[in-house]
Amino acid sequence: MSVPECYARQVSVKQNLRDFVHGLAYGQYERELRRQTNELNDLFLLLCYMEVMGLPNPATLYLLDIYPYLLDQFHLWHRRMGMDRSPLGNLPCC
Repeated sequence: MSVPECYARQVSVKQNLRDFVHGLAYGQYERELRRQTNELNDLFLLLCYMEVMGLPNPATLYLLDIYPYLLDQFHLWHRRMGMDRSPLGNLPCC
């Protein structure tokens, strides 16, 4: 076996060991993140489909309940975006 082959095999073993340890440490966490990402993507596609079909969005009624809590965050957001006043005329936050 020549020196470059031996070095390549050694690097391959190190990389495989590194990947194995990474999988042990982070495998379950990454799998859970992928599952949550897929759930959010499914919800987004459902809401887009409902919008296209003209069906009412069920989240709007729930958003009305948390509107007072979101008002402060909305104000900070539009100020951070460089807007002096609210971009929505019917949203009185300034």
